[in-house]
Formats: sequence, C-alpha cells, structure tokens
Amino acid sequence: MSGRLQQIKYPFSAEARKTSQKMARDLGVLVELLEEQENHYIVEEAEKRVYAALTQSQIRYPTMENEKDVLIYPTARLIVEELGLPRLRALQAEAESKEANRQLGTENSDLVIELCKSSFNWSIESMGDINERSKLPLLLRTFEMKIRFENYLEVAPGFHSEEWSLINRYLDKGWIPIRRSELDRLISGKFKQLIMGGRFDIPKMSRRLIETVQRIEAETKGRIRQAEPVKMTETVVSAFPPCIQKMYDDSIRGDVNLSHDARFALAAFLLKIGMEANEVEKVFSSSPDKNISLIEYQVRHIASKRSMGVEDEGYTPPGCKKMQVNNLCPVYLGTASDPLCEYILNPLAFYQTRAWEITKNIQDHSWYARKRDKKQNF
Repeated sequence: MSGRLQQIKYPFSAEARKTSQKMARDLGVLVELLEEQENHYIVEEAEKRVYAALTQSQIRYPTMENEKDVLIYPTARLIVEELGLPRLRALQAEAESKEANRQLGTENSDLVIELCKSSFNWSIESMGDINERSKLPLLLRTFEMKIRFENYLEVAPGFHSEEWSLINRYLDKGWIPIRRSELDRLISGKFKQLIMGGRFDIPKMSRRLIETVQRIEAETKGRIRQAEPVKMTETVVSAFPPCIQKMYDDSIRGDVNLSHDARFALAAFLLKIGMEANEVEKVFSSSPDKNISLIEYQVRHIASKRSMGVEDEGYTPPGCKKMQVNNLCPVYLGTASDPLCEYILNPLAFYQTRAWEITKNIQDHSWYARKRDKKQNF
C-alpha cells in the first residue's frame, strides 16, 4: 500500500479529509451520493462499523482498494449523530480510537510522525537511532522520539495513569521524550477527542440511511440503557465501599472538612454511579467551610471535564491504590473491613458487585474466594 493510501485509512488524517471532501464537499452531497446504487456498500459497511462500536467489538478498516472507502467513516459518524445518543458517540469514539492505535502499531515511525505533523500540526522529532541513543543518559535511552510539551498537553491530561502526568515526565527546553507506543496512544487519544467534540448539522436523510438508523436504534434499546438519575436511598448507600461510605457520612454530618482528594473521590464516584450534579452538590452542603459557588463549580467540572475545549465523560474516581496513598482507604488504615475489598481495584467495582449482591439478596460472601482472584492484601 502506498504512503498516501496508508494515511487515507486513518479518518483523522489530512489526506482522508481531503479525499472525502473531493468526493462529497458536505454532508448533503454525501447523503445524495449514498443513494446511488454503486455506493450502497458504503452504507452497509458504515452500519457494520457502528454496530461493532455498539457491541464493543473491534472495528475493521477498509482495504482502501477503492478511494470511495474513505466515505465509510463519515457515513458511520452521520448515523451516530442522527441518533443523538451520547453513550453511542462515546462507544464509537472508543472503538475508533482503539483501532487507530492498533493500526498505528503496524506502521513505520516516519509515516506516524508525518501523520502527526499533517493532521494535528504537532512537532515531533526523532531521538536518533539506537547507536545515537546509547550515548544519552541511561534514563533517556528507551525513548525513540520527543514531542513539544504543548502538543503533549493537548491529550495526555485526559489519561488517568500517573505516568502521563507532566510532573512525572522529563522535560528539556519544551521537549518531552516519548516512546513510539506512547505516540500511538497520544494520536489515538486525539482522535477520540475529535469524535467526542465533533458536532455537525444533520441534513435531510435518505430512505436508505433512515432504514439503517432505525436498525441501529433498535439495537441500542437493548444495549444502551437511558438510566434514570440515581436517588440516594438506603439501598444505594448500603452498596458503597468503606472508603466512600466514610467520606459520605463525614460530609453529610458536616462535622469535618473533607480534604481536596476526598472531595474529588466522593464527587467523582457519586457522579459515575448516576447521581445528578445538583444532588451531589447537596452532599457537600453541610461542610463547615462550604462555599456554594465553589462547590457548584467543582462538581460540574468533575461531571464534565474539558480538555482543550472538548467535553469528555467526566472524571473517574481514583483507584484503590491511589486511595491508599492519600490515606482515604479505611481498610488499609485498619479502621474498617470488608472481604470484597480484597478482590477489587476501584470503588466503582465494589459498588457494582455489592449492588448486584443486594438485588439478589446474597449475604454469604464466600463466593469471592471461589470465583475471583485476590487483587489486594492489606
């Protein structure tokens, strides 16, 4: 496959955008084009692509033997935007990002660097071949390239692993050394941002597209639940892990000021299990140092974080190891205990398991040891 065709298969590439616009200058023209008999396969492939995202399966890039294949991606995006389901858009963004990352791993570095420059206007430079890198300090020898810090920060803050935090990276005159696999991750992360932040006006849909949308819509009803906001009932609270339970109780009583880390963890957890932002704000309303406007700002920021102007799905609460480091895990501190804590790595995993047990009226927890591997030792 030629270098140009290798780039065209990546929907975010400048070449793919240019080729798409050459055949269909806007969405209205695209819809008309898709009605032609010879282009019906594009709608069929786009439907498969959306269905793969919906079922969280691996999507497949077309072979690009026909340049019209480049229209499969925008058609898939059109289907998802017509449905207007945020969860489906998020699934599409995740699936497209994963496939882009997988495909990038098969490319040579020169092509990937060119993709960065032409698609995102990023500044990437090689750190030299293995002989040149062997002369560098030991700390830097495993890094094949470097990226400008401002380009790095377009994406990296959205990754939860601490290794992506700027404070944990080597920085020299505005350049951050990165491994090739990390560059692939940054590119696919940027692609995900573009999908999550992309909005466009939907033109009048053709009969064929409407039928496709209706089929996908029927599938989503069984797979994407339009969840009702969670109300804070006794049953919901009883499914909380010990760490969240303590922070929640302390906040409701209002006799202590939660630390910044505790407030973040509690708010992120409550929002992720489905509480409305205004209900989460009420949880913090009894704090001795309460500041209503600040509470509202912080909660809504956690609920819908933004990175370079692109909305994401909000922050995820810290995992158990992070909670332990921040002295927020009562089991780790020896002031509480629960057998489930030994088998999970995140408060959300605890909540999902315990809530399931409650609905099934399961009180014997010995099944943990029979069905699960231990993940923690306190």
